[in-house]
Amino acid sequence: MSVSDGTNGRPVDGLMIRIERPRLDEWQTVWHGLTGRDGRLDRPSLPEDTPGPFRLVLETDRYFTTLGMRPFYSHIAVAFAEWEADQEIPIVIAPHGYAVCAVGQ
Repeated sequence: MSVSDGTNGRPVDGLMIRIERPRLDEWQTVWHGLTGRDGRLDRPSLPEDTPGPFRLVLETDRYFTTLGMRPFYSHIAVAFAEWEADQEIPIVIAPHGYAVCAVGQ
């Protein structure tokens, strides 16, 4: 997984990302971490047989606020039907939008 800043084309360093799963009527965090200088997140350690769905939550408010920008989204949440360890997930964020895709390996 990698996150880039769409306003400057650079990797996003220090962005908090959570992976959540539904539990009863709410989402429960099962993993969290920070992006590194290269915008990458270490591969989450989820068991291979863990069924979906999952939700990926990017805490974008603090990131853009520290750059002097006022983001439209306080966070970005993207739901996945399943989690595949061999997929690369490039994400581009901006104060007023984002793009996500999953690329099979």
